[in-house]
Amino acid sequence: MTGFSSPHHQVMNNKLKITLFLQAFLVSTLSGATAFGFRLDQEATKYRTRYGVDDIYTKITGNRGEGANDLYGTRNLRVVLHGVMYRGGANNKYLDKPRNNMNPLPTVGLNNLCRADFTTAVYLYAENFKTAPNQVQCQNTSHQSAVLNYKQHAADGEKEKILSLVFDRIKGRISGPVYAHCWNGWHSSGLISAIALKQFCGFSDAEADAYWVRNTDGNSSGFTAIRNKIKDFRPLEKFKISQDERQAICPRLTL
Repeated sequence: MTGFSSPHHQVMNNKLKITLFLQAFLVSTLSGATAFGFRLDQEATKYRTRYGVDDIYTKITGNRGEGANDLYGTRNLRVVLHGVMYRGGANNKYLDKPRNNMNPLPTVGLNNLCRADFTTAVYLYAENFKTAPNQVQCQNTSHQSAVLNYKQHAADGEKEKILSLVFDRIKGRISGPVYAHCWNGWHSSGLISAIALKQFCGFSDAEADAYWVRNTDGNSSGFTAIRNKIKDFRPLEKFKISQDERQAICPRLTL
């Protein structure tokens, strides 16, 4: 009978489909891509080219939020891992309608990050987080509907949760970069970023400490506890990445 398929044939067809899928996944993984077309090196190059920044010190948005108009609502935004992780502050102090600096990202900042293809933002403090949306929707640079999820995790006490998000982005399980922020983009964002650079880029204790100090814009005095936390962190085996992945995303280090 035309079109007839026995249960046995259906099972065999399903097994064949699964086998072909696994073969395609293996081939794509070995070539540096996921089964869904994700290429970490291409993503890193895309964002490096977009923002024209290759080092971990140059600001993409300035202290008053100036610079990249598409990221308005952020302050002192810098790259940590190309195409994967960025750090900075929340521009509440210098908004058109300013508000207290001790706040999460303004909604305009969340919307702009979403439009710029970021898919996750992490607020590193707890103050007033409940006043912010947990999620915003937008149209991204590909003119597709997109979502940015807004989370709250402490830079020290919940660092593994943040590193897990970064790791998922490296592996292509998150479709856009992670933005980790505090208020000014100096201290707590520097803490989690220094930890990330030790974890994913092999920074030494001295390199991570020098990185943190330099990116406080001269506001490093009296933060011994934070600097000790950076020194004490040791990379976690469960978030280990390959040398090729490291080469794709790690920015140039200049002390």
